[in-house]
Amino acid sequence: MTVRIKRQFFEERRIPFEAERVRLGRHSTQQRSCGPQGSMSPSEMIISAGLKQCGTESSVQGDWLVYSNLLVLFPVVIPASAGNVISSRSTTVTPVHCYYKRRQTVMGQPLTPTWQPMTSTISVFGLLRFSLRIMKDDCSSLRTSWVYQQGEAVFLEASIDATQHLPLTLYVDYCVATLTSDLHSLPSYKFVTKHGCLVDSVLPGSSSKFLPRVQDNRLCFSMQAFHFKQDHREQVFISCHLRATPKENTHSHLNKACFFNRTTFSWNPIEGDTGLCECCGSADCSRQPENIRHTPQRQADGKHETVTTTGPVRMMPHYHWTDYES
Repeated sequence: MTVRIKRQFFEERRIPFEAERVRLGRHSTQQRSCGPQGSMSPSEMIISAGLKQCGTESSVQGDWLVYSNLLVLFPVVIPASAGNVISSRSTTVTPVHCYYKRRQTVMGQPLTPTWQPMTSTISVFGLLRFSLRIMKDDCSSLRTSWVYQQGEAVFLEASIDATQHLPLTLYVDYCVATLTSDLHSLPSYKFVTKHGCLVDSVLPGSSSKFLPRVQDNRLCFSMQAFHFKQDHREQVFISCHLRATPKENTHSHLNKACFFNRTTFSWNPIEGDTGLCECCGSADCSRQPENIRHTPQRQADGKHETVTTTGPVRMMPHYHWTDYES
């Protein structure tokens, strides 16, 4: 496991850029191999350790073998009078994860690790990991091809991994499709709005919908592949504002997953009373304007939220379509 720590990581916390301030593993202060080694550049330092060293733990998560540890940044301690000490900042603990794709056998060829950037998958609150993935039609497994024909259903799975947290229920507040990874770029298409209203399902001939929940911490839904008429590019990035609330919270106009049922010509929730979705056809479902944030925030009532982006997904016009496997 190789961890690169940028100087900015120290400066943001007002801690000197010194090798003795950082360690891999909460209880590895006496192990030299768990700290930065060799010459240190002016911009970063590197920690290299074996996957079984420095207190690293392994676990199996679906199709992945995951090695997990903690990067610990120690505060500056200033001696004071009467034998007391003053700490300028609290200790910073940052989760580190290394993902290996599982194989049927691990005795043949060496495995290549697949790294996932922490900034896109880990919330700053506790050990909560949000994700947004492209799935097959039944949402039972990942889709291997991210190429779609215009009008084809794109299935997405939002989830939160909170193994060391009280049970949480996940909601999708807003989703937007853009041509770049910048969710505020133009042109854009917002297909989930108003705290869980799948407006893409209102379009003529649309089959977009929320699927019934299988787990509280997962939510699967679909949208129709489309093409921006004003731009020839075929790749699309999808960004969603995900929010988790304590499981005991009741459903409300802010905690819902609604889609337009073309058979009954009405808005329906996947759980709770149909009255939850009445605001989907009105101006707004809350008093506050819609706002997709760049950074996760924690609210006073214990909610956790973040924006997660996946892509690029290739959405081809009909005249470009040949044959692709999923």
